[in-house]
This record gives sequence, C-alpha cells and structure tokens, in this order.
Amino acid sequence: FNSGQLHLAAFKKHLKVFGEQMVEYKQMVFHHLLRPIEQVVSNLLLSTGEPLLLIGRDKEQECILNKAIEQNNRFLAAQMFFFGCVEAYIYGDYELAVNFAQKRHETGFDVPFYGMTDFFDGLSFLAMAHQSSDQKWILSAKKSISNIDYFAKICPSNCEHKLLLLQAEIKSITGEAKEAISKYKLAISAAERNEFIHEQAIANERAAEFFLRYGDSSRAAHHYGEAQSLFLKWGAQRKVDDLLMSIAL
Repeated sequence: FNSGQLHLAAFKKHLKVFGEQMVEYKQMVFHHLLRPIEQVVSNLLLSTGEPLLLIGRDKEQECILNKAIEQNNRFLAAQMFFFGCVEAYIYGDYELAVNFAQKRHETGFDVPFYGMTDFFDGLSFLAMAHQSSDQKWILSAKKSISNIDYFAKICPSNCEHKLLLLQAEIKSITGEAKEAISKYKLAISAAERNEFIHEQAIANERAAEFFLRYGDSSRAAHHYGEAQSLFLKWGAQRKVDDLLMSIAL
C-alpha cells in the first residue's frame, strides 16, 4: 500500500490471506492491525456509495479503536488515525484528515512508515492553508517538510517526490506560481521514476487544482486526466468516480 506498486485488488487478497492466518494462529493483535488498511483499501476499491470510514458506518472499526484507546494500545490507535488521515485526504475531506493527524500525534506514538506519515500530515496541513489564512497550518506543514527533507537525504527514491510535492504546495500558497509549476513537474516526474503510482496520481491532482485556481483549464484538464488514469491503474475505482463527480471543469 505504501509504495502503490501493487494493484489494490491483488493487495486486498493478500491482506485477506494474511488476516486468516493471523486468526488461525491466534495472533489477534496483528489481525487488528490489519483492519485500518483493509478498510481503506476496500473504500478505495468501491465503485459506488460513500467510504465507510469517512461517515462512521464501520462499527467494527469504531469498536477496535475504542478498545485500543481503553487499553492504551497507542500503536493500534496511531495506525488507525494514520490510515484515517490518508483516506480522508485522498477523498478531499481535509478537516477530517487534520483531525486524524492531530489525534495520532496526541497518542504520543507514531507509526513507523518513514516519510509517509509526514507526507500526508504535510499535505493535509497545506490543504487547510489553502482554505484559511491561519498561519498555524503553514507552521505545522513546515515541520513535516523538514522531516521529509531528512528522509529524502537518506532514501531519495522513497521521499524525493514527496518533498517536491510539499514544496510545490508551499510555493502555490505563497503565490510563487513559476516555482510551483516547476516543483509540481519535478514531483510528478520523480514519483513516476520511483514507481509510486498513487503518489504520482496525487501530485497530478494537486497540479490540476493549482492550474484551475490560476484559470488554466487546459492544463488542469490534462493533469486531472493523468490523475484519473493513475488512480485507476492503482485500482482506486471509487476515487476515480469521486474525481469525475467533483471536477469543476
């Protein structure tokens, strides 16, 4: 899931087999750890209806989270909040995404997805910065960018495109259009080179929204088309449907 290199339908099958093995061997802690990612994968694959996690219909998920909090299982709670943030961001519910990010930080425990947590935290904070003049979102995003910069130096193939996209978003917010365009282009290219299909899709979607804000509907349409194609290649049919319904062109 983190690399986006496996089609979501195939990944879901792997998760099902592994989950059954965990139940068979009575490894329920690991079985519960699979639930957040299983839910996100299912919600991305759905072709109709609203994602369950976003509207709180998944009672099992809610029960596991409440139990994790009661038992002070910070790792499970942090993982659930993280995948909640990822899903909320992908579907454009940025307030929910930052809420999940903040709740994860409150657990005092972070999931060991080096670079990915800061990436989605940063994207969520910057999405809020686009909607609000409150400087707290920029300050929070800069902390995430600083962490990503560190990881990009250690493993550029995993984090180079993440850093470039966050930098593009910052440039977009500060009105540095020429620099933003360059960063978006570099982020898309790096994500493609390193085969992060889902994050290449996200970079294209963010670039499309940038061009739409600047009134360039032609380039916006191009990047929306690229985003749809890449999300579909990843297997995220529900996200493709969501894009088709929400694109303001």
